[in-house]
Amino acid sequence: MGARVLRSAERSMTMKGSVADWEKWVGFALPASGSYVVPGALAPLVIDRATDQGVLVEPNVWVRHR
Repeated sequence: MGARVLRSAERSMTMKGSVADWEKWVGFALPASGSYVVPGALAPLVIDRATDQGVLVEPNVWVRHR
C-alpha cells in the first residue's frame, strides 16, 4: 500500500481485568496462572491467580502513508 514503517510499539495497547472478566471475555476457563493464547489477540494473555488479574499487552507498528 506504499506505507513507510516509522517504528514499532511493543506496548501499544494494555488491557487489564480480573480473571472472571477475562474468562467471560475469552469464553473459556483460565484455571491456573500463566500465559494463554487468545484467538485474535496479537500476544499472549498473562493470568496471575494470586492477584486475580489478567493482562494482555499488544504490540503495534506505526506507518506513514503518502
